[in-house]
Amino acid sequence: MGISEENFGEFCDPDSGKLTTVKRYTFTSGSGVEVQVISYGAGVSAILVPDKSGKKDHVTLGFDNLEGYREFPFLGSTVGRHCNRISKGKICIDGQSYQLSVNEYPNHLHGGTRGWDKYNWESCVVEGSVVFSRVSPDGEEGYPGDVLAQVRYTLDDEGGLHIDCEAMTTRATPINLTNHCYFNLAGHAAGQKGMFEHQVKVNGDCYNPVTKDLIPTGMLVPVNGTGLDLRSPVFFGDVLPQLPDGGFDHNFCLHHKHRGVLEFAACFQHPPSGRVLEVYTTEPGVQIYTSNYLPKEEGKMKGRNGVSYTYQGAFCCEPQNLPNAVNQANFPDDIYRPGKSYKHSMMYKFSVEK
Repeated sequence: MGISEENFGEFCDPDSGKLTTVKRYTFTSGSGVEVQVISYGAGVSAILVPDKSGKKDHVTLGFDNLEGYREFPFLGSTVGRHCNRISKGKICIDGQSYQLSVNEYPNHLHGGTRGWDKYNWESCVVEGSVVFSRVSPDGEEGYPGDVLAQVRYTLDDEGGLHIDCEAMTTRATPINLTNHCYFNLAGHAAGQKGMFEHQVKVNGDCYNPVTKDLIPTGMLVPVNGTGLDLRSPVFFGDVLPQLPDGGFDHNFCLHHKHRGVLEFAACFQHPPSGRVLEVYTTEPGVQIYTSNYLPKEEGKMKGRNGVSYTYQGAFCCEPQNLPNAVNQANFPDDIYRPGKSYKHSMMYKFSVEK
């Protein structure tokens, strides 16, 4: 396996007013999988995977230049300080209330107005991995405490992209990190037609029902007998039209034995190409999202090579703690304190069925 480094672009940081250079790193491995990560958002900018005939294609949505990532948030990024939604942006820790930024009215989404996906992280190559780090200062987006965060990417020779997240804080604060890749194993240009050809399986016995503004009610409802039962493989093209909103934006509670242990979460297969993606996580939940908020009009969002990215042209599989856990006493705790480090490991494993 090798890692190369290059400059990907520059932008003027809105906080410091200084010109900052974004780095891009390229991994190659014996499996034929190639991965690119960038320091802006500590994110994945490209994943190329061969199909059953050996032809490589991009299997994530992405852009040819930095401007695309700055205009369209979250694509491939590390999402924090807290991913998913927090009801009305309100949290209470040890009897003290905090008001977070509200960027998806009336709620706080994916870290706020300028979440971690919109910062250029420090970066370096360490022992076959690319490590990104940044300090999120006390009060950023309303969160208490200085947080030192680190995201480590490693590509193994079997096609597994390992993402290891760690964070330490100076004050009690909620932390819940994920990666927000948009996948289409048929190829990034295949659109909804290609996405509907995928089989999906999720290792989740329950899901979190939500209110009209997508905040979990606090219930854990069995998937048995519902359109959200993905425990056996189903095609997106068969199940999505049966859902009330025509798409997935749901958190599934994984059938995991131990939090903190890397376990299987979900599998996606694209039979025409033979490409397979398995997702593993140490956290108890995974959000399945079928890009329902991408534009329905052609040309509104142009990705790499000028490809138009549109409604349901990709899916996301976001490993995480259960959403809004800071306000749900029955959900796993996501408050971290000095001396209690946050750790989350996930893996995207790619293979090809001949």
